[in-house]
Amino acid sequence: MIKHTLFRWTRPGPTRALRAVLLLGPLAALGAPLPAQAPRPALRLADVLRAVDSDGFAPRAARAQAHAAQADRTATLQGILPGVRVEVGSARTTDPIGVFGAKLRQRVVTQADFDPARLNRPDALSLTTGALIVEQPIFAPQAMLGRRAAGLAADAADAIADHTVARSRLDATRAYFGAIVATASVAALDSALGAGRAHVAQAGTLERNGVVVRSDVLLAQVRVGELEAQRARAAGDAMVARLGVAVQMGAPADTTAVLPTALPSAEAIRALVADGWPHGGAVEERADVQAARLGARAARADVQRVNSAWLPTVGAMLRNDYATVNQPFGGSPYWTVGIMASWQLFRGGGDLADRQRAAANARVAASQADGARAMAELEITQTRVARQVALERMRIADRSLEQAREALRLVQRRYDGGLAAITELLDASAARTAADLASVAARHDALVAIAAERIALGLDLTPLLALDQ
Repeated sequence: MIKHTLFRWTRPGPTRALRAVLLLGPLAALGAPLPAQAPRPALRLADVLRAVDSDGFAPRAARAQAHAAQADRTATLQGILPGVRVEVGSARTTDPIGVFGAKLRQRVVTQADFDPARLNRPDALSLTTGALIVEQPIFAPQAMLGRRAAGLAADAADAIADHTVARSRLDATRAYFGAIVATASVAALDSALGAGRAHVAQAGTLERNGVVVRSDVLLAQVRVGELEAQRARAAGDAMVARLGVAVQMGAPADTTAVLPTALPSAEAIRALVADGWPHGGAVEERADVQAARLGARAARADVQRVNSAWLPTVGAMLRNDYATVNQPFGGSPYWTVGIMASWQLFRGGGDLADRQRAAANARVAASQADGARAMAELEITQTRVARQVALERMRIADRSLEQAREALRLVQRRYDGGLAAITELLDASAARTAADLASVAARHDALVAIAAERIALGLDLTPLLALDQ
């Protein structure tokens, strides 16, 4: 009779205990609660500006254009630095002059090569040549003046890139604060909606008890519906605003950043704009004004380059040649040293057209420089006035918010005492919500106006980083 043991328990030894831990440990870990992850820190303005500088689409394109302008300046070295090249060739010929010249280059000419029959009908001859040539411009006015014009144009491109970065920072700042406003608006409407629904529920109870009529309940529900519509619109605006921040940062696919729940307080904003604000800054410090001024100088330098076409160019040449039968750079070399001057007197009217075009471009660039300065001064005035108006609106919005809060408190007391209708309470609550949103919007406008004024003056946004929460 065969006995089968289905289950037998034995006390595990050290080895079995270790196996049990290895086998059952992962299963127990699956059932254990996961450790709580640390909350993601809120996105700061400094983080946004840093991302704009490194990954923003417009700044990257502007820097690439500036690098292309630097390449144009480097290309002008071709007419200033020496040129070095190597030539290697091989040929086989029966041309009488070619054969005799090849023998001379190989330095193998003998008395027999002067035989008229061999001179007239030579045998085919192979020739392998090699040469090292160095060419050095000595006086090239067009190249030198062209390099100066290209250098000024490259500096202008750098200034344009700086201006593009500054504008991108301003756009990102506006988008960042706008996204915070949108998020705060959703939170404010959620709070108002919760209070409104509670009031509607209370009104329903009062209706059942015969205290209020059906129309009061219906009007209260209408008010709540309006809040729900505002909340839906605010939620959509918040989503779009968050996407706008991600696009400004150069990462449109990343919309998971945690935004601050509120803007800086009005007191912090007013403390930022102290007496003497803004500190420093002038029209000349703006990158776009500098770019226009450098562009005008580059255009004048190009006029000088075109006019220098009347001047001669002088260059030197050193050439070292080798000629053998089948080996490049073999045998005895022979050298050639020379200097050459070239003077283009007339190019069929093309030089006149070049001068006319360069002079016209110089006038255009000068007008653009004057216009850039005038527009910069206008923008500085506009942003200064906008900042003053925004600060005043912020003060008025704060006062209106305090008044709306007090009005709601008084209406609430009247409602609790049975002296006010539910619709009056909801209207006061809606006024309080509108005042809250207006206060947030006023702070947003003040922050954007401060940033715009600094950018208009050619300053950075470093002072605003002190408001990071």
